[in-house]
Amino acid sequence: MIISNNLNPIISILTPTWNRKNYLEKLVASLKQQTFQNFEWIVANDGSTDQTDQFIKKISSETNFSVTYINSSLRVGKSKLDNLLMDNISGQYTLWCDSDDILLPDALENLYNLFNNEPKKHEENFIGVIAQNVDTNGISQTFKKNYLPKKSQLLRYQQIKYLLKGDATILVKSNFLKHKRFLEVDFLITESSLWDKNYYDMKFILSPAIVKVMDRKTPNSISFSKKLSYCRGSAYCIASVETDDHFKKHSFISKLKIVINYWRYSIHGDLNYFKAKKMFEPTNRIFLYSLLYLFSYVIVLRDLLLGKVEKTHIMFDHNLKKTKISVHKF
Repeated sequence: MIISNNLNPIISILTPTWNRKNYLEKLVASLKQQTFQNFEWIVANDGSTDQTDQFIKKISSETNFSVTYINSSLRVGKSKLDNLLMDNISGQYTLWCDSDDILLPDALENLYNLFNNEPKKHEENFIGVIAQNVDTNGISQTFKKNYLPKKSQLLRYQQIKYLLKGDATILVKSNFLKHKRFLEVDFLITESSLWDKNYYDMKFILSPAIVKVMDRKTPNSISFSKKLSYCRGSAYCIASVETDDHFKKHSFISKLKIVINYWRYSIHGDLNYFKAKKMFEPTNRIFLYSLLYLFSYVIVLRDLLLGKVEKTHIMFDHNLKKTKISVHKF
């Protein structure tokens, strides 16, 4: 067991949370059980109304690891919280652990040991480890059915992303995260908007080791929302991820679907046509893709008639101006 050194933690664990007090209890229990104890927990409360604030303040005095608690008086969204979390990192390595996730007892030790494999840690552009998550039924949330690595291997992120189907646990060098920022345009913009561009040429150890259990049935689950929410964030994400080089790799039908959805999200996100057109390289260069705006508008009208749309960016803009942020260190 690697014991705690709160003055110089090796790993920083980042947790944004919104109305997940009951799930935080399970996460904290899993942190206390870690065989590797030289870490800090940085948790950010997104204006929760379920006694999350009281719970975090209470347990912070009962843990054997240091806790940094960031509290927003109003909901400002995961992207804003992630930026605040990154601003407070003091560990050598960093990983995210959402409030409805549970780390297995040897998770941090496994990740740390994988990172410090001597032959690999001196590789140029090597910055982290990517390991496997499963759901509460033991089904992989990381790897596709037809691909499960038999052993750890060193790969570039541009190779790895095509092997993954969804969420993985990523341990990364903290200094790599300096000056990296998620766009604060909505309550959510997906991680790929930042990582696909910044991780692209970096190397990671890809491991089949299971380190985290994810509860996919939690309230406020973004993955399974029935509403068309976070549209402005989705538009910005597509514009960021679908660069010319990446966009060219899609089939013609896939390109049409991406552009139609881009216009759809842009309209629901109240983005000006000319700004949206310029922001996304394919629509800015190719006239055909600009014309798809009209087709997308028909879909937008259907969405509105069916009551499928939740304009989250309006409340985001309001709350961002009114919220009060405080940081407490325990």
